[in-house]
Amino acid sequence: MPSEAKAPFNNAKADIILCSSDNVYFRVFRCMLAFASPFFEAMFDLPQPRRNHFNDQMFGDLDIIQVSENSKTLDMLLRFCYPAAVKGPGLEDINDVEQVLEAAMKYGMEDVEERVRKAMVAPSLLESNPVRILAVACRFGLRTEASIAARYSLLHTAPTHDSLAAEHLPSDVIQGLVAYRSRCGQAARTLCDNLDWLKRSQTYSFYEWWTNCCPCDSKADVRYLAHGTYPREWWADYMDRTAVALEESPCGATLMRNLAEAVERAKSCPSCRRCAQDQMVQFTKTFAQELERVIAEITLDIVI
Repeated sequence: MPSEAKAPFNNAKADIILCSSDNVYFRVFRCMLAFASPFFEAMFDLPQPRRNHFNDQMFGDLDIIQVSENSKTLDMLLRFCYPAAVKGPGLEDINDVEQVLEAAMKYGMEDVEERVRKAMVAPSLLESNPVRILAVACRFGLRTEASIAARYSLLHTAPTHDSLAAEHLPSDVIQGLVAYRSRCGQAARTLCDNLDWLKRSQTYSFYEWWTNCCPCDSKADVRYLAHGTYPREWWADYMDRTAVALEESPCGATLMRNLAEAVERAKSCPSCRRCAQDQMVQFTKTFAQELERVIAEITLDIVI
């Protein structure tokens, strides 16, 4: 025995029924379906055969259209189609996103597809499982969303080949993602080894702090030489550790991993302790902006 969907899909004034794969009846309006979907519009425009109440699928006086989507997916899909007075669904699960996107594409619901594509690249979804989003984007040929997902994957440690394969990513996409991460890591490491970007963007206060004499040991490393001055050892050690970390996770969050330890070491110097916290916060902010710029120039080289 079929069950009926909840409001607003139980309206007695509806003129057609969609039956989900799990046998739930959705009372809807032909005009709403036709407006949202060329698929249904074409279906309703076809000449309708004479109905036989004993043989045709009907419920009361309403025709029944059997669809392959389950009731959960159909409910979310239809809520996107209803007027603004009906609250749209919150797509907070990637499985729901995939199912609704597939249905929207199947029925030619371009407006729904656009809204679901926006939902799939919301930070709340991307931050938790960017590789899964990448897999869905590749499945449906969504290059923009695939590139965004690859970018967010940098926030996590590098996935293994097995974990990528488990998401049903094609081998060429796996190779493309691995190569993308490698290029991003190399670009991030270059920023650590070449401080030209810092010399261009530094504030006067940073310059003054950098060149100011203090009791700290300095590190004679030409990579960090600026204005004829070698850096403080604790700062150079921070950069060395950060460079290694950035190759694994080339993103702004990585810059914060060793920050607290560096500032704590700076407190042993009576000169550095006064401004190390502020200067390092400003430095990492500038570093993150430059990292964002160079990573944005690296493309995900895959064919979808």
